[in-house]
Amino acid sequence: MKNRLYMVFVLSCILLAGCVTKTVPPASIYTISPEWDSSKAQEETGKKNSHIIKMAPVRGTRALTGTEILYTDARYGQNSYAYSRWSDAPVRLLQILFQVALEESGRFGAVVPPASVSEADLLLESTLFDFSHHIKDDGTSEGVVRVRFYVIDNTTKTVIATKEFVSKVQASSRNAQGAASALNKAATNVARNLVAWLAEPGRIL
Repeated sequence: MKNRLYMVFVLSCILLAGCVTKTVPPASIYTISPEWDSSKAQEETGKKNSHIIKMAPVRGTRALTGTEILYTDARYGQNSYAYSRWSDAPVRLLQILFQVALEESGRFGAVVPPASVSEADLLLESTLFDFSHHIKDDGTSEGVVRVRFYVIDNTTKTVIATKEFVSKVQASSRNAQGAASALNKAATNVARNLVAWLAEPGRIL
């Protein structure tokens, strides 16, 4: 009798586990993929110079070094969407985005990645403070990207320029898809603002 009850218990657990496994949806994966108009960017930034700029790894809190798509509510609670994630950590996705933006601008002689062994005239450091979906009490939401940049003169090892950019883009829906779309647009805005800032006369060497 005991053996029979044990077998019934085991079979029930297996069946329940199978049902749970079948109901878990596959994860939706999103990335940062802006569309660049390189010819327009080069016209806006003006004449190319010979300076080489090197990208430093983007710094961020632990929450921004994982692949979770984060959202925050009006009470400052932070969570992530259960079945959606980024293709890579936001700090790495944005590093690539900023590098591509600077390359497409035609402003510099070369833009080199952090792992490069080549020397550079300038170093671009950045700190990511926010990259999340902000959900408000009134039912609206927005994607928010906040980054501070530092331009370092590699010869003197001093900061020659620094600026913080914040972009907020209204989201079309209060879910991971709406968050990804809004954050893509907000990240693109920050990248374009970065390029325009570095192109200002007398801003850098």
